[in-house]
Amino acid sequence: MTAFGLLIDYEYCSGCQSCEVSCKEEHGYPVGKWGIRVMDDGPWEIEPGHMNWNKVPIPTDLCDLCAGRTAKGREPACVHHCLADVMKYGPVAELAAFMEEKPKQVLFVPQYKPYEARGAFVSARKDDASRRRAAAMEVDANAQVEFATHRDDSDVRNVEELSEQ
Repeated sequence: MTAFGLLIDYEYCSGCQSCEVSCKEEHGYPVGKWGIRVMDDGPWEIEPGHMNWNKVPIPTDLCDLCAGRTAKGREPACVHHCLADVMKYGPVAELAAFMEEKPKQVLFVPQYKPYEARGAFVSARKDDASRRRAAAMEVDANAQVEFATHRDDSDVRNVEELSEQ
């Protein structure tokens, strides 16, 4: 049986999230559930003057590669609606050949209904199981937590200028 997957060229993903929206609409997922998510890698500075910031669409455990659409010869909704045209659907062997041509691509073979398919977790470690016990500890929380959002430097300068006046 031929395995199918998604090849995603994340070098050119714009982060538009059209794959997320189209998947949610196709499957009717409620708020808080996705068949595919666009994750951020960055921004962080690789070296002075050179930043890294990748957007990487990642199928979740709810991805079934749009089985209803693909059975009719159509592409999965995420591939069809990708505005940057960075997603390909097809047999894994064919998609793997594209990976040799270009870096910054990922190949996913989503596994729908993973809880039934995965089975019980069996550790690959060979050492004594008694050494892997977790330690219990209590933590008293008495500090104040503050949350902030990112803002550009112009906001900070404007606030500083206003406070000086």
